[in-house]
Amino acid sequence: MSCPLSSAELREIICKLERLEVWQKQQETESKASGSQSKGYGRGDPKARAAALLSKTGPPPVPALEHIATRWKITEEEGPPFSGPEFTSIESGPGPLPPLVEDQADFVSWDQREGLQRVHLAFSAGFWGRASVETFTCQFPPFSPSEKDEHFICLRASGFSSPVRFEGKADLEAFRAQVFEGGLILFGFQTQVEIDVFCQGARIAVPPKIEQC
Repeated sequence: MSCPLSSAELREIICKLERLEVWQKQQETESKASGSQSKGYGRGDPKARAAALLSKTGPPPVPALEHIATRWKITEEEGPPFSGPEFTSIESGPGPLPPLVEDQADFVSWDQREGLQRVHLAFSAGFWGRASVETFTCQFPPFSPSEKDEHFICLRASGFSSPVRFEGKADLEAFRAQVFEGGLILFGFQTQVEIDVFCQGARIAVPPKIEQC
């Protein structure tokens, strides 16, 4: 019994089957890639893992090691990016207080003189706190909250990957119990306005606010 197809027809069919096999493999590869993107990540590239985390719904994770982060939650997200001049060196010092920042003194105290003094101190503290971060030096003088301080900002602490802020003595004590004093850069103020001014001096965005779970 003779073959119903010629040699040329058989070769053509084989070529088409080979092309079909290549196309099918490409489709399977693309399907797997899109499936892994929709599910987040499994392992591998840190950038892919970070992108997957950012794409998830819900509140952002606390920027800390897992055993610390699970005890805190973010109640206010990070503020807009800092739009002023970048932090470049410590030689020039904090410089003069910008007029728009100085105007915040009215929201710090009914006493104009006291308000101006406090915003100047907050601005200067922000600059020198940032200087300690950039030069890998210890905070000087060491953190010592006053009885009136209720708003706290941390630029550097063991277990945290970026600055955070929080309110109240209870959260302050819980925070200090979880981190080492060595390398800690922590400041306390009476008002949120002073925290905002501090961040202007440090040339950073106002960090996220956290509280105990």
